[in-house]
Amino acid sequence: MRIKWLAAPLALALVLGACAGDDNGTTDEEVETEDAAETDDDGDDGDGEAADADAEPVTLSMWVFTGMNLDDLVGQYEEENPHVTVEIQSTEHGDHHDALFTELAAGGGPDIAAIEVAFINEMAEQYQMWHNLYDYGAADIEGDYLDWKIEQAQNVEGDHLIGIPTDIGGMAMAYRWDLFEEAGLPTDRDEVSDLWVDSWEDFIEVGTEYTEATGRGFVDNEANLWNAVVNQDPNTFFDADGNPIYDESEHVQYAWDVVIDAIESDIIAEVPAWSAEWEAGMSDGSFAVLTAPAWMMGYIMDVAPDTEGNWDLAEVPEAGGNWGGSHLGVPAASDNPEEAYALIEFLLSPENQQYQFTEYGQFPSVPELFDSEEIQSFESEFFNNAPVGPIYADNAERVVAQNTGPNYNAIDTEFGDGLGRVLDGNESPEEAWESVLNNISSQLGM
Repeated sequence: MRIKWLAAPLALALVLGACAGDDNGTTDEEVETEDAAETDDDGDDGDGEAADADAEPVTLSMWVFTGMNLDDLVGQYEEENPHVTVEIQSTEHGDHHDALFTELAAGGGPDIAAIEVAFINEMAEQYQMWHNLYDYGAADIEGDYLDWKIEQAQNVEGDHLIGIPTDIGGMAMAYRWDLFEEAGLPTDRDEVSDLWVDSWEDFIEVGTEYTEATGRGFVDNEANLWNAVVNQDPNTFFDADGNPIYDESEHVQYAWDVVIDAIESDIIAEVPAWSAEWEAGMSDGSFAVLTAPAWMMGYIMDVAPDTEGNWDLAEVPEAGGNWGGSHLGVPAASDNPEEAYALIEFLLSPENQQYQFTEYGQFPSVPELFDSEEIQSFESEFFNNAPVGPIYADNAERVVAQNTGPNYNAIDTEFGDGLGRVLDGNESPEEAWESVLNNISSQLGM
């Protein structure tokens, strides 16, 4: 489903014109003059289509995970580069990364692959499995992107780049203002932000008031709440040098305690993340609040179209945080690295990242766009005309890159599973904490 936004009038026109010029990753053949009568120095016809007609046909395999929504731009690229055919394989997040790790370990892989933030550090440590994008011109464009997003995809020496950044997952809090009104709570987004922006403790107190007034859960599930809190500090499972600190990190303990407090306050709706019940809950009022990185807006709009206008966005407690964001890279097994890089450069150009935000809610990793008129004036009719551009741009300015380290995703999964056991009543918070640490130690040898 195409996600509809109330966008600034110039946004779409600006983006659709983004294909021309070297800044968008086009090849020399693509930027030949559009004037069919113009010739080059040798007197040959300079028409772009003629140049493409002479180019060797190439088929690029591209592996992404669900929700990246790159089909529009890929189709545009194929139209402008008729010698290129792109075969996109889109699978669920976990299946995608499992298959990618397996293929890379066997010396294979597609021409282009997406790498989500939870895996980028581990992939960068195995940089020999990836083409060095600096060999194909990445040094000329890396300044367009957030420094920390580029650093995430570099080897330790900083001379091998495995991926170009896609979006970032700056945080906000999505809430159902109609359900807040029913519970006797403020509904204005600024007033709602004021209820809890200072602390997660205040957030839980608001949730308790809501649940007592309505008899329903306040926040969707413990997993998404954990993601919001733990991702607000860089020192979680690893320090800046890649050393594991998950068992002694003050912030990990703090995030754990916040979620335990929410569980014990009985404000969790107990609707498992990514389940059919969770999707239905966005419409049926099973919960009133959902932690919302920018990309979550598109998900809500897809699965709960009947709630248009009933959602709004407030600040996340204690501000900042990043949940999600990816890179596109070229596995070393690819025989078409130049063509693959040219496509990546086009897809992730500043103009096309702006398009992805206005069309699909994926906030750019390009800081020059944060203060642009198109971003700053961008609103979402679905979210009660919330100024989503300024909201996520302001958050992006405060984001500090996390130290992801190897096995980041596996460690995070163990903590999430432990919280789930507490919610289900199978373990006490103390028992779950100890079992999490023991599981990580035994399974990962850490």
